[in-house]
Amino acid sequence: MPTYDSFAGFYDLEYGHKDDDLDFYLNMADEFGSPVLEIGAGTGRVAIPLADAGHTIWGIDNSAKMLEAAEINLLRLSAQKRPNIVLSKQNMQSFSLQQDFPLCIIPFRAFLHNLTMDEQVSTLLSIHHHLRPEGILAFDLFVPLYSVISQKEWQDEIAEDEFAQPDSGVTIKTKVTHDYARQLLYISNTYFSSEKDALQKTKSEMIYRYVFRYEMEALLRLTGFDVMNVYGGFEGQEYDFSSGLMVFVARKKQLNMNE
Repeated sequence: MPTYDSFAGFYDLEYGHKDDDLDFYLNMADEFGSPVLEIGAGTGRVAIPLADAGHTIWGIDNSAKMLEAAEINLLRLSAQKRPNIVLSKQNMQSFSLQQDFPLCIIPFRAFLHNLTMDEQVSTLLSIHHHLRPEGILAFDLFVPLYSVISQKEWQDEIAEDEFAQPDSGVTIKTKVTHDYARQLLYISNTYFSSEKDALQKTKSEMIYRYVFRYEMEALLRLTGFDVMNVYGGFEGQEYDFSSGLMVFVARKKQLNMNE
């Protein structure tokens, strides 16, 4: 499984202002309670607002550099609320925590870093093991739109005014290569920044394995979950393939591997 180590220095710049999912995960925590298990906690983008609202978050991530950034970001919380977040460097496929949870969340398509079916199943079984009876799993994925995945390769550019700090002087060129047979997207980012009149370049790479709706539902059922809802947005919109977003809510059931 890849890590976000090479992205860590730019992650908050690129995604620090993303907040369209925060109310959804906060409402889930309000409804189902703490402690909340977060898979792919990263720099604390979701965990910090949940902790600030009074919830206890146990976050795991396999990137040490992302977690180092999270520890710095925790300073935004009051000293009384910082202990609400417990961070741990672990792999989502085989993590072990001395705690069970009423709720697990996987924000911002982090589940897609499982690159094979075995990895997907291992992750879901690890989550199942850590959830309390009838515990809830909530997560979001992008929809593999045919207009996108019909392409073998494409490129994009992100200007500095699209970032959380629009005057950063950083721009990004992204190249995506598609492996049709294995449903893999290889993302290569080149970050350009001007420093002392010299152009600096930093490269990072990431891989996603995209998943279709009913493929995901089958994986959930296989690993001991009942699918409660599949939404097309974070405000409970009805699922629509063209929405570009899938939000899953599933409930843990008793797992019988002999079924």
